[in-house]
Amino acid sequence: MKVARAYQPDFEKNPLDDWLEFPREEIEETPDYFGDYRDNLISCADKRIRLARWLTWEEQTPEVTKESATGLRYAAKMYASFLKLGINPEQEQTLTIYDLPSVTWNGKGMLEDGRCHPSQWFDAYFLSVITRDTESMNSLADFPIETMKQSATQSGPVSYKLVEVFQAYHHGLESYPSLLNECMGMAVKQGNDWALDIAMGYLETFAALTTDMELDFNEVLAKNLTLQEKYHIRDSGPDRAPVKSFLSLQLLGMACMWHDRGNQVTVEADALPRFLVEGTYF
Repeated sequence: MKVARAYQPDFEKNPLDDWLEFPREEIEETPDYFGDYRDNLISCADKRIRLARWLTWEEQTPEVTKESATGLRYAAKMYASFLKLGINPEQEQTLTIYDLPSVTWNGKGMLEDGRCHPSQWFDAYFLSVITRDTESMNSLADFPIETMKQSATQSGPVSYKLVEVFQAYHHGLESYPSLLNECMGMAVKQGNDWALDIAMGYLETFAALTTDMELDFNEVLAKNLTLQEKYHIRDSGPDRAPVKSFLSLQLLGMACMWHDRGNQVTVEADALPRFLVEGTYF
């Protein structure tokens, strides 16, 4: 089942190498500046995610796939570490992320600056799923939703309920099916493009993955890859590339979960790199 991208970058006007150059330079220099600011946990992670997204347009050589996977592996640990600081803001924590210099930070001011909101959590959790980082997954599954609601950056009720759904499944709670149904109803009621195309896309794909609703996982995955690309094209506007659609971390993470359960991901899409679905480097 082939899913082709609707969006095609104009690489004659803006060559692919130009999109890759800046994040590569920043990543190379990360050890020199990583410890300067706590927010480098997020900015350094975002550069690696952005690079991985643009690398989906490259020929998928072993060098390219390893570069992408390595970047996402670091990004997963950075995101999880950042959000962990927000749970107990006063507490100093020493963080060691692979071969980067160890740093000691606290989470003071994070909530006031709006830095612990659901969209960050979604990216962080499914990054850890993609990279098979169980430690980060467990940490994020324990992030208190009530703490998230104290963030200055507020989200709609569907976003917080989505976090609750994913956390309930992670912990094997009996309430998971009812929370899933409740969140679906809330998304339909909210009725805007994000709720119907993004939130429902997550929920429907996750339902196909985790329940006996007689949904074909691969068909649902293919449908929502297409719908979410269309959403990001609209959301980005005519002058910006819909970069988030190049790798949907959430849908990709669910494909990884499907694969790791011994099932076949039959969807062929540039937004679902096979080496990530199969966990080749993890």
